[in-house]
Formats: sequence, C-alpha cells, structure tokens
Amino acid sequence: MVDHVNIFVRAGNGGAGAVSFRREKFIPKGGPDGGDGGKGGNVYLETDPNLSTLQDFAHNKKFAAGDGMKGGGKKMSGAKGEDIIIKVPVGTLVKLTRLALETDEEKDIRVRGMKLGVLGKLFRQGHIEGETWQHLDMSEPGMSLRIARGGKGGRGNVHFKGSSRTTPMIAEDGQMGESFEVELELKLLADVGLVGLPNAGKSTLLSVLSNARPKVADYEFTTLEPNLGVLKAADKHLVIADIPGLIEGASEGKGLGIKFLKHIERTRVLVHLVPSIGGTPEEIYAKYKVIRKELKAFEAGLEDKKEIVVLSKIDLVDDGLVKKTVSYFKKKKIALLPMSAATGNGVKQLVSEILKKS
Repeated sequence: MVDHVNIFVRAGNGGAGAVSFRREKFIPKGGPDGGDGGKGGNVYLETDPNLSTLQDFAHNKKFAAGDGMKGGGKKMSGAKGEDIIIKVPVGTLVKLTRLALETDEEKDIRVRGMKLGVLGKLFRQGHIEGETWQHLDMSEPGMSLRIARGGKGGRGNVHFKGSSRTTPMIAEDGQMGESFEVELELKLLADVGLVGLPNAGKSTLLSVLSNARPKVADYEFTTLEPNLGVLKAADKHLVIADIPGLIEGASEGKGLGIKFLKHIERTRVLVHLVPSIGGTPEEIYAKYKVIRKELKAFEAGLEDKKEIVVLSKIDLVDDGLVKKTVSYFKKKKIALLPMSAATGNGVKQLVSEILKKS
C-alpha cells in the first residue's frame, strides 16, 4: 500500500505583455497597442472517495499547470493557462514546502510595428505575495483546495503611455506561478479499528461484520495492508479498518506495525482481539498488554481511545479456559467479550457494543 509520497507542483506563469504599436494605412503613428498576457493556471487538490491509496503518485511526481499566453497587438490579451486538478484519497494529509523562484530580471523583447532590430524591455513583476497553505487535512469527500496560484499576466505597453512617454518601449513579463514540494501522507478514515497480534482473527471478523473479503489464512501476517469494510447495523453505516498484525516493538519499527499504526489515529473505537488459543489466562493477558504497550508508545493518543476487548477463537478452546480468562481480565478491571467469528458466537453482542461506543 502506497501511503506516503513526495511530489512537485508548479502553477502556471503569467504570459508576457506585448510591446506593440498600431501601424495601419493612413495611421502611421497610431500609438501603443500592446495587450496583456494571460494569467497562469492554478493547481488544485481534490479528494476522490474512489481512491484508497497514493499509488497513482508512485511514478508520476511532477505536475504543472498551463502558462498564460503572451499578449498581442491591437490590445489583444493572451489566453489564460489551464488549471490542473490533482485527485487524492479522502484522509490525505498535505504538507507544502515552497520552492525558490528565479530572481527578478529584465528581458529584451521584439517590438511589433517597428523595424527589425528595435527592441523593447520586459521587466519582471514581483513574486506572488499573501498567505498560503502549509498543512492541510483533506478529510472530507469532495474537498477542493487551491494549493498553488498562477502568476498574473504582464501588462502590455498600452498601460505605460503618458504625457512624458508617448512611445513606451516597455511591458511587464508574466508573474511566476507558485511552486511547492508537496508531501502527501494517507491516514485512513475509519470509525472502528481492529487491532491485535498476528493471527488474532481480525480479517475473519472483518469479513463477518462487513462486505469486505480480505485474505484469510491460518498463519501470521496474512494481512499485509489495511482492509476496509462497512458495518451496516440499525441506522448506522460504520467504516471498519483491519490493521495488519502488530508485534512487540511495532512502535519502534519492528514487523509491519509502525507503517500502519497511523491509520487508526482517526478511529473512534478500537476492537482489540486477543486470541484464546495457546496459553493460560495469564499468558493471554500478557498478549493483550503487548498491544496496549505499543499503542501507548506510538504517542498519538491511541491508548486513550474507546476500546472493546474481544477474546477471539473461543470455538478452538474449552469453555473452562474461556470462563477463567474472562474472570482473570475482570480482576484487572477489563471487560472481556468472548467471541468466535467462525461460528458467530458473540458477534451480535460485539456489534451492539460497537454501536454503543461509536
């Protein structure tokens, strides 16, 4: 899953104004008629609910809006540069770093209506000023924000005529558009996050609670990227994220965890699956504490989220172990909900708890 990329964007430069003089039959000295340059195109970011990763940016990293066209004679203005819209998934965080622009300088320009060899001057406008975005959270479907502004078109020489300057040989060059390095980071938007050690039964539970069909197998790290599903119950539609199995040290970069812990930052409720197989109540509790430690170490408030603790895979152990484990967790002041996604035992109770807490 591609969930972090850097791209480069450039808004369009404004078109240059024209240095031109009216030259028509019977009007040998018609005066200046240089038109203005067109405005440069803008760059927009727009959220697209149909996107779920940043995969489209893996190989396409440079985006440029259209430049404005230069002005012409007869006071003709240049065409505006074309805007571009860059689509990103809902839940994308954006960080903008402004790139340095060229320094101001004058340029020579051919003068329309004058003999060859007569040159005018283009002088650069100042750079775009004003407040610009630095950090954005594209958290809503249909959001559209302008992140880079196109430069203004330059003024033609018709604007520089005056009583002391009847033959203006100057015009403005187009203003340079804004340029940014853009860091995109995707954090999934989900109401409920499923967490737990590898092979705790998260993918199976997701397939039972929603229409998602993640890969399910009897070995660790079956899930290599987050899966999303929608739980439809009562009058609610809740998005559930199955987070790949965490291990001890995940918050420090071990296993797959650190790459995906950020995807549960936005969830309201965590369903923490603790497998009942292969241990005593004390050992099962130790597995629970491993994940709690990693949530706390990630330092994003994950340990403070509402939590539903589920004892999973109870169809694979005897009832005595289930009762002892529930009792042991109760002594630790933790409500434990026994459940088997395979048989459906306890699933209705879990859905009820999810609805209550979300």
